[in-house]
Amino acid sequence: MNAGSPASGSRTLLLCVHNHQPVGNFEFVLDEANRNSYLPFLETLERFPGIKLTLHYSGYLLQWLADNRPDTIGLLKELVSRGQVEILGGGLYEPILTLLPERDRRGQIRAMADSVQAGFGRQPEGAWLAERVWEPDLPASLAAAGVKYLPLDDYHFLRAGLPPEELDGVYLTEADGMSVRVFPGSELLRYMIPFGDVEETLRAIDRMTSRDVPFPAAIFADDGEKFGVWPGTRKSVYEEGWLRRFFEGIQARGDRLATMTFGEYAARAPLRGRIYLPTCSYIEMGEWALPPGRAARFGELLHDFRAGRLAEMKPFVQGGFFRNFLRKYEESNQLHKRMWWVSGRVEEAARKAGDASGRDFLYRAQCNDVYWHGVFGGLYLNHLREAAYGNLLRAEEASDRVLYAGRTDWTEAAKGDFDMDGGMEILLKTPAFTFLVHAHDGGAITEISLPPRAVTLGHVLTRREEGYHAKLKGGGGSFDGSTSIHDVIALKDPSVLSALSVDPWQRASFREALYRGEDPLDGILGDAVSPWCATAGKESKAEISRDGSRIVLSQQLPLSAPGIELSLEKILEAGGGGDEEFRIRYRLFNSGKETIHARFASEWNLNFLSGSGPDRRLEGAGGDAALSFRGVADALREFRIVDAWRNVAVKASADREFALLRYPVETVSLSESGAEKIHQGICLRLLFSVRIPPGNSEYCSLFWSVFSVAP
Repeated sequence: MNAGSPASGSRTLLLCVHNHQPVGNFEFVLDEANRNSYLPFLETLERFPGIKLTLHYSGYLLQWLADNRPDTIGLLKELVSRGQVEILGGGLYEPILTLLPERDRRGQIRAMADSVQAGFGRQPEGAWLAERVWEPDLPASLAAAGVKYLPLDDYHFLRAGLPPEELDGVYLTEADGMSVRVFPGSELLRYMIPFGDVEETLRAIDRMTSRDVPFPAAIFADDGEKFGVWPGTRKSVYEEGWLRRFFEGIQARGDRLATMTFGEYAARAPLRGRIYLPTCSYIEMGEWALPPGRAARFGELLHDFRAGRLAEMKPFVQGGFFRNFLRKYEESNQLHKRMWWVSGRVEEAARKAGDASGRDFLYRAQCNDVYWHGVFGGLYLNHLREAAYGNLLRAEEASDRVLYAGRTDWTEAAKGDFDMDGGMEILLKTPAFTFLVHAHDGGAITEISLPPRAVTLGHVLTRREEGYHAKLKGGGGSFDGSTSIHDVIALKDPSVLSALSVDPWQRASFREALYRGEDPLDGILGDAVSPWCATAGKESKAEISRDGSRIVLSQQLPLSAPGIELSLEKILEAGGGGDEEFRIRYRLFNSGKETIHARFASEWNLNFLSGSGPDRRLEGAGGDAALSFRGVADALREFRIVDAWRNVAVKASADREFALLRYPVETVSLSESGAEKIHQGICLRLLFSVRIPPGNSEYCSLFWSVFSVAP
């Protein structure tokens, strides 16, 4: 009997490999992943026809393979056709299902099922749950979308109270009268495959399948990228033959160990029983979702668990809750709430005119990577955030065209707590722009988007402390392919230590501060000089009006400190008709008793994705300069930033001279290959010298315009 021909009651090995690439990832990354992992894995598997397993590919990756790598997709189809491989479904673009409206949960799953059906001739019955983020209401959504079974982590089941020895089969769970079957994937096997000794790994599988019950199963369900993409694994898995030796070991146990797909096992093996699982993900996610100090402490606790210490306490340890990434990262929360808003917009367009042309773009914007950060989370990767916003804007623009019947003579404004933080936001829309203004945070703008271009300029990530930063300061480590990336932090470049800064406020635009007239510009640039006073965190009084085809947002708030009593009026004005321009007007009124001599700063944080390269530069501030350049230019009236990669340029001009202070915003974050420094955007501080006697006002205006540039 070979490993693919199970006898009744046979010991069973269930192998599930999940291959994922996020929407918007670089072409060369997908190409390298295919060359180093996806194709050689299938080629190795092909040589062992008696071994069966279950594979999952994120919809974006599956489409890319079908369009670009016919050899890989052809081999995969062959393995599926001969019954050696089962393809799982799931959300098409790997969303965190629990973060979506119910209509999008089901829509994503059904779209993925249609994609698998079209590519392989079979509707998937099983699903992969992105990041294994589980909440107790999910069975109803999954079952309604046609899902019959899915793998999770054994941690979900341990936290539900099951003992480890009973995690050797499939369970049933339900909600609202609808049920799905759930498989407990082994955390031990996640760490051993492909990092442990092959024989030791096979002995662990023997132990897991030793219970005297029908079809005792060892269950592995984890990322395919660890088979060639993770640092060092191309060499260890293929060149040194880890995967080949592992398959040979399984084959040698063919008289007592069978491999099956999830579907085969679900059809043959009896249920172990009914289970109700708590809100959960894999255990490492509990570390990453926590605030920095607690995340570091929880990481130490996980290290103890892996070393065999305190193991009996593990089932009672929770860590963080995935939704708290929306608390930890305001950028994630604002993108998430905008996604919900656009989802409603797409649905409204579909109801009004039967036009859901924006729906696929919406689904792409729901790809999970940019909503969180851990070893793999892509929130810190600005090209992935840009892809999410770009697709969100495409969905928004498609819906706008339907709702306004193609007209361009409209503007839109709404007040409300759009990001669910307890404060008031203002959403302003014209055919050319979408602005998200935070009245409770000094009237700052966190989103400046251009829906017709699918370009957003405002998503500059705030620099904040992370739980792993202390380890980085200790020097980090290195990968050799025999160690999981969960166990070591590699320092890719010593220069990353220079970017371990923390911002006092969320990075935003339309922020104001007042500096003393004698404060040196270099000191203000380097934050060695603190503002005299600032608008950040202050509540503004906001009013929306219209002037012909133009929409006007006026805000008033104090700008005061000991010795000064100023009130600030700040106005944002944009028009219909598709004009890609908006105007900013300021009025400072001195209601105190002393003349104020100061520098008034208007700060703008804009993201052009890269700080270097000939296609991105700042012009008009003493010559062309890279966006990574740090410096001061005085006595300017205008400048512009060119982003030829996105075919867009932004020009700023003022009605009076200003000094321009600029510096790159850089962060340190984790990736599969270690800690890296990432350019997040450029901070621009425009400083106007003001002298305001008591009872008098000073005025200044900025004019922003956007236009196309040649690549």
